[in-house]
Amino acid sequence: MLPRLTVNEQFMRDFITAVTPCCALGVIEERNRKSGLLALRINNVIPNEVSNNGFRFGHSLYGSSSFEVVHFAFEFYNYKSYNVLINPNNPVAQEVLAMMIENGGYFFLVINPDNSVIAFRSEIEEEILNGLKTNILRIKHSRTTDDEYQKTVRSFEKNPQPSGEMLQWVCYNNIGYLDLTKDLLELKPSR
Repeated sequence: MLPRLTVNEQFMRDFITAVTPCCALGVIEERNRKSGLLALRINNVIPNEVSNNGFRFGHSLYGSSSFEVVHFAFEFYNYKSYNVLINPNNPVAQEVLAMMIENGGYFFLVINPDNSVIAFRSEIEEEILNGLKTNILRIKHSRTTDDEYQKTVRSFEKNPQPSGEMLQWVCYNNIGYLDLTKDLLELKPSR
């Protein structure tokens, strides 16, 4: 029997109504264990034969000596890649990134346009985890402004590395999205 997954209902409602393609950071609970959540909504259905092979997760930091922007890349093998940039000077981002580093993993959720869902827990590869650990102090003390973040997004969109579809970062403006003590939604996996 598959475990139930619990998320904040307002987070999920706002995420489902956001303009696609998009990515959000949140919290999910499975068997009384909270994990950082990377949630994607995309404009094309990822076929089962592709999602069954998983994906490669990457991380890098963009910016200068005075500001930084977190980059995540999701490469579905022999299919498609997606990129998202996150402003680390954001309480939601800082909380979820710290949780991911502390747990050494995250939960991944993709909502396809046909409303099918891909969900699984994944450990962060050691190289990526070490990169996040190396950058966590800079992330925690980030003072990146919205203008610096938006400028970096515009620059990245002109020449994404790695190449792939750009996801808009959504659901970042409400720390209440991380609250799993009230306004809960249970997701019941079918396979």
